[in-house]
Amino acid sequence: MKNTSLRFLLLFVLLVVFGFLGFRWLQVSDSKSYPESLPVQIFMENPLQFAGNRYHLDASIDSVLAVDDQVGRVVLVNADEDGSALPVFLPAELPGNVEFQQNYRFKVTVESGGLLYVREMSKN
Repeated sequence: MKNTSLRFLLLFVLLVVFGFLGFRWLQVSDSKSYPESLPVQIFMENPLQFAGNRYHLDASIDSVLAVDDQVGRVVLVNADEDGSALPVFLPAELPGNVEFQQNYRFKVTVESGGLLYVREMSKN
């Protein structure tokens, strides 16, 4: 009886530890990955339905539309998927600089109003 209770306690502790580790792994991988590509054409037809979602967008920089040193920049990009032009917001605290005609992978969230807010970016 004592041996069985000890086994159940050990099993319970292991399940709790593995559950916690799995939960932490999901949190970390969830915050770093944006596995789904932005469906550009569908987004352009109805951007409001995408609010709250996260995507990656492979695109090249076309031009800078607006700049505020305290807030950030609105940049026009051409999606690699089909060449569509999309405005994206680069917050001022985002590290790095952008170069025209260079390809980037943008990790974006769709904010209210359909704003594509860049969380991370890397040069392709």
